[in-house]
Amino acid sequence: MAYYELAQDIFESEKQALDEVSQRLDEHFDDLVNMINETTGRVIFIGIGKSEIIAEKISASLSSIGQSSFTIDAATAFHGDLGRLAKNDTVLLVSNSGETQEVVQTLFAMKTIFPNGISTVALTGNPNSTLAKNTDLVINLSVKKEADVTGLAPTSSTTATLVLGDALLVALEKIRSFDKKQFAQYHPGGSIGKMLLQQVKHVMHTKIPYVEEDTKINDVIYTISNFGLGITLVRDIETNQITGIVTDGDIRKKFLDVPAVKRSTARDYMTRGFVSINQEKRNRDAWRMMASRNISNLIVRDNDDHVVGVITIHDVL
Repeated sequence: MAYYELAQDIFESEKQALDEVSQRLDEHFDDLVNMINETTGRVIFIGIGKSEIIAEKISASLSSIGQSSFTIDAATAFHGDLGRLAKNDTVLLVSNSGETQEVVQTLFAMKTIFPNGISTVALTGNPNSTLAKNTDLVINLSVKKEADVTGLAPTSSTTATLVLGDALLVALEKIRSFDKKQFAQYHPGGSIGKMLLQQVKHVMHTKIPYVEEDTKINDVIYTISNFGLGITLVRDIETNQITGIVTDGDIRKKFLDVPAVKRSTARDYMTRGFVSINQEKRNRDAWRMMASRNISNLIVRDNDDHVVGVITIHDVL
């Protein structure tokens, strides 16, 4: 058997497992969504081994939409980390068997410390387990078999837990009317924050190349190359108004069509008029404008309609 065929079998096996879990979901999932949405404390996941790793991903996803959440390894929870819990927290305990010793011990220790005021949820593949019988809410994630050769390694079961976490994330986004602007607030770094939060004026180039309409093309090319933006603005020498823009592409497209190239000027190459954007706009707006017009530069204006900079497609990505 080719290994890609084996991979296809694994995909199919895990898809079937997900279908089984999906068909079994009921109002208990609604209860989980409401429990987390209404909690006045934190959402804490407790697991061990592969389950704890999956729980860490779900917790991180919830944090990304503003839900205070973190993960505790059950092995360390039972040796001091229970002190990280507080009244009114919601605790999700992850164990496929529902009998994992460290997880069950942690649950009973929690009940001793917090006899009231802390909510517990079992994410388990065994609804009749010790864990399930001693928590406030049970989400049944049982699968008929794991996808690996031995049928023992956490594969289908961890995938089901992971997808449940994604479903929980989306449900909370829906109930909270979570949008891109809010998403950006929790992702201020990287390309997401750069595009959704920063304004054009924060990333634009303020050293702007200019030539006159009568500037010789050799000097136009030198100006474009010297500034490294791939463009230069063109001014009317009498009015000092910006009348157009010359780009690398303009020169390439028109080079063979202009007679006596060495005697040609910016006027022969420039595009009269140009697309511009206000400096207060978001980078996302600049990107959309450039993408819709298939251009890689925008001229930036201030509120008085004065040219104050240039922004490129690379600046907003």
